[in-house]
Amino acid sequence: MGVGPNYVLSKGMLAQGGAIAYASGELVIAGSVEQSVAKAGAGTLLPLGVCTEDIDSARVGTGKAFIAVAFMGIARVKCGAAVAKGARITSDASARGVTQARAAAGVQPAPVFGIALTATSNANEFFDMLLTPGGTY
Repeated sequence: MGVGPNYVLSKGMLAQGGAIAYASGELVIAGSVEQSVAKAGAGTLLPLGVCTEDIDSARVGTGKAFIAVAFMGIARVKCGAAVAKGARITSDASARGVTQARAAAGVQPAPVFGIALTATSNANEFFDMLLTPGGTY
């Protein structure tokens, strides 16, 4: 089955993190400098979007590299484990999408990046995700 176009709201953002590479489909959070992003980690509190291009560590290390980030719409995300269609998505320690369990009654819901529109069966596969800015689960 082919993959059709996904229309997103995206913007070029300054890539932070020293000399690390970013890959298409990785999740990002707001960086410490205005108009910047950093790779998401496990338990991230400020989900922002999805990196939509690859950028090597040498370019990021210059401190002047801008990277395309999808903020709204449907984006392709790299998973850290199997993902079911309809699952709410958060980040693992490697900036890949993983399933977020629903918060128990009386517990503060966790921030999520979006909702999986397709499923995966193994880590490092790509799935489509509807970005839900400000979403919790």
